[in-house]
Amino acid sequence: MWSLWAMLICLAGGQLASATLCRTYGTIPGIPGLPGQPGSDGRDGENGPKGEQGPPGLGGAERGEKGDRGIPGLPGKVGPRGPPGSPGMTGSTGMPGPTGEPGDYKVTFKSAFSAARGISSYPRRDQPVRFERIITNEKGHYENRYGRFTCRVPGTYYFTYHVTSRGNLCLNIKKGRGASRGDRVVTFCDFVHSSFQVTTGGVVLQMAMNESVWLEPTEKNSLVGLEGSDSIFSGFLIFPEA
Repeated sequence: MWSLWAMLICLAGGQLASATLCRTYGTIPGIPGLPGQPGSDGRDGENGPKGEQGPPGLGGAERGEKGDRGIPGLPGKVGPRGPPGSPGMTGSTGMPGPTGEPGDYKVTFKSAFSAARGISSYPRRDQPVRFERIITNEKGHYENRYGRFTCRVPGTYYFTYHVTSRGNLCLNIKKGRGASRGDRVVTFCDFVHSSFQVTTGGVVLQMAMNESVWLEPTEKNSLVGLEGSDSIFSGFLIFPEA
């Protein structure tokens, strides 16, 4: 009985109980105390494993009405070039153009000559044959003193000769510059004994500025110039160089 009273006094915390008395009977279990205040929340736990997929949901409300057309988007990139189309139909003929300005024949390039030999003696071998009598000499490109035609209008020319001979005759048509011996272009020969004959030859040549053309006999040389049986050398421009 005494022990019960001592325990009640210690638990009530009365001032009449001495500390010595409470310590003396501290080994006796007391009455459970009042519940304490709730503690603070603990830390979040780790994520759990992924659950299984749930069943499909129920259908919603009926489909609504179509909305308004949206704003057009920006233009896209240019696509690759397509294949060419088929040719179109030929158009109608256009109207004639206006009449051009009158031409002037005077400005056309010109070059032509023709000269005769009136010397009865034979010309010198391997030397230009002089055709001293001028028949035609457009622009003065033939030099009768030297028997040479000198090109002043580059282009394509035709050269020819018709000469009288009293025997065998071989003539070279030669081409060169200045006083050079030149290069043989072609050679024409005719053979006859103790009678007159007319020998002819011709060639088309491409001529550059300041190139010359002339006739030159070989050792077979019986060219003459007689009245009534002329020997002539001619040439003319076919068309100028483009």
